Amino acid sequence: MSTRKRRATRSTGVSLELAVLDYLSRLAEQEERDRSFCINQIVREHAERHGHPLGPSAESNHTTVPGET
Repeated sequence: MSTRKRRATRSTGVSLELAVLDYLSRLAEQEERDRSFCINQIVREHAERHGHPLGPSAESNHTTVPGET
C-alpha cells in the first residue's frame, strides 16, 4: 500500500499554440508522464528561477488562494 500523499489539484482550461502543444505532447511521451505533470514541472522550475519557489504540492500543505473555493 502506498503512503504517498496526493497532490492538491484544480482543473483548468488553457489555450496553447499548436507548436507548444506538440512539444508538450512529445515531452510527456518521452518522460512517460502526462501533460499536466509536465506543465506543473515547467511552471515550478520557472517560478523557482525567478525567486518564487512554490513549495510542496501535497494536499496537506495546500493553502487556499483568495477567491478559490
